[in-house]
Amino acid sequence: MENGPLTKFFHSIIHCGTIYSKSSAEKRGIILSNAIGLVLLAISLFLFSMYYLWYGWNLITFAIPAAGMLCLLVIPLNLKGFNDSARIWISLIIPIFGTFLSVYAKTIYPEFQQALDYFTFRFIILSSCVIPWVLFSLNEKKFLVTCSLIGLLLLMAYDPLHNAFGVPYHQGNLKATNYYFANVVIFVVYWALMAHIIFLKRLSENTEGKNIELIKQLNTANETLLLKNAEIQLKNAEILEQSHVLQTNQDRLWDANQIIEGQRRLLLQKNQSLQSELIEANKVLTETNTELIKHNNELRQFSFSVSHNLRGPVASLLGLLALIDPKSIVAENVEIFKHIQSSTEQLDYIIKDLIKIIDIRQDIFQIRQKISLYDEFKSIHDILEHEIYSHHVAFRNDFSKCEVIYSVKPMIHSILYNLISNSIKYRSLDQPPVIEISSEELADQFVLTVKDNGLGIDLNTHRDNVFKLYHRFHRHVEGRGLGLYLVKLQCEALGGTVFVESELNKFTKFTLHLPKPDNLQMQLLLDEPYAKIVFDATMNSTGVTWRGPVSSEQYRQVFSKALEFLTAYNTPTWISDLTDQGHVAKEDQLWMLTTILPEAAKNGLKRIVLIQPLERDLEVQEYLESIELNINKFGIRYKSFRTVQETVEWLRKENQGTTLYQNHDRSVDRV
Repeated sequence: MENGPLTKFFHSIIHCGTIYSKSSAEKRGIILSNAIGLVLLAISLFLFSMYYLWYGWNLITFAIPAAGMLCLLVIPLNLKGFNDSARIWISLIIPIFGTFLSVYAKTIYPEFQQALDYFTFRFIILSSCVIPWVLFSLNEKKFLVTCSLIGLLLLMAYDPLHNAFGVPYHQGNLKATNYYFANVVIFVVYWALMAHIIFLKRLSENTEGKNIELIKQLNTANETLLLKNAEIQLKNAEILEQSHVLQTNQDRLWDANQIIEGQRRLLLQKNQSLQSELIEANKVLTETNTELIKHNNELRQFSFSVSHNLRGPVASLLGLLALIDPKSIVAENVEIFKHIQSSTEQLDYIIKDLIKIIDIRQDIFQIRQKISLYDEFKSIHDILEHEIYSHHVAFRNDFSKCEVIYSVKPMIHSILYNLISNSIKYRSLDQPPVIEISSEELADQFVLTVKDNGLGIDLNTHRDNVFKLYHRFHRHVEGRGLGLYLVKLQCEALGGTVFVESELNKFTKFTLHLPKPDNLQMQLLLDEPYAKIVFDATMNSTGVTWRGPVSSEQYRQVFSKALEFLTAYNTPTWISDLTDQGHVAKEDQLWMLTTILPEAAKNGLKRIVLIQPLERDLEVQEYLESIELNINKFGIRYKSFRTVQETVEWLRKENQGTTLYQNHDRSVDRV
């Protein structure tokens, strides 16, 4: 069915200016800005009619459609090719015009001021703060950050601006101190909205990028297949022609038939080879599609969680504000404000939970390091010491089959902490709690087991919900249903699996299978033309090989990346190969010594080893001396060598004879 004239008209209006777009993201921004201008015009006309019915003719009644017409200026701006200006205009016109109108209306109509007037414009400004995140991509940081900051500043300066122009909030029955608390609520709601919009936009743009790359790969694959099919068709045509000639001369050309038979076999082999390549290409494509579907499902799940869990607290805040009597404040209104505080805390809990889930996807947590299972248990035991001794919890640990594993330490710590704390929380009240922890090393994986004699889980009823978000199975103890979800999520992020066995009121047993990592000695953190950073898990050391000359930005990028890794993994040794580093500016040296080095010392750096160039000029000598002088202030050992081999031999001697279990109590039963 063809589109009508009205549909074609709106389509042409919305697409005004798209001829000037240079990318799909920019084209989408132009279309959205035109559409938002039309939507805001429609909303202003609706508000104009409603405001006129309520309050009759006044300045605000006239200003509402005027604001809508100002929003419509985005279309001629796009039509003239001023696309960035158009998006900036539609992002800022509502918060700026709304703030101006709020102040000006209260100036000329001071006798008609009401408490509601101080909330209405604030909500309009808050809702308009979303527009820049819809129109600009994350790559357009200059426009995105500028428009967002202007909206936030206008939102936070709402009351100071009214005070500056002599129309502050007049304390009536609603106390000014209680009124100003609305700024806290607005600030919390603003950042809650922005945090989740940023997260969803990042996932959306990443997914879009992957789709574009996948389409390119498919087009390349199709072109390759078409070329191969053309070659096959050409060869088939040649064979058919030869077969026709040979058919007419069969008696005299028997040898030629043998040649043709050989060519046919060769063609069959090539067809089989092509088919195998096609199957392999389809397999890769299927795996890529599966991964894309997985990410899309995660995006939908998080989108649902955000929209579902934030709707309640935010609606509660708005409802509680509506309950305040503008004529009189009585004692029960104090309880309403307590409920506002409780709702805000609930919103904060949900946001923190989602941040925990998002954090485990950071790329830095792909490096595996040497982990002592006993050390991790001892650390968790110290954290939960009060609960352990209060409830007389006994531990039966057996790490004899596998004392050390190679994995991501923060995730292993989090997994064990959640399983142990769950065992304590859901202990049986009819018998002393006992928790058994064991480990085993197989040919290609590590196996960790945590078992307790607590309340157990009815797997016949809840098997599909054990590891789901916000699911709980015992309501008599406090909890949010996040621990087991994180255990499964982190285990899968490590490439492993987790299984549960349980019987109600008898026991619960969790078994984790974690794959053994490869290439423990050369785990890449950074690989650029100017530098390479690797982590050696066997010696617990991080090393950089410079490929100079390096710019100031590259120099600082390398050390910032190294500090980020050191903060997460607390590696004690830093090795730097300065052979081809080249010139380092004085201000960059000072930045490293005063910014990076103190933080590295706080996060566990114990020794620095430098591989010096064979020929050192005065500049290099001063650089090395300044490093040695400064690291002594932080108690960091300093060594220098001429070759990589000397460095490796020295580190092996340093690590020789040490054990991950020095001065540990290895008793099987621990209370």
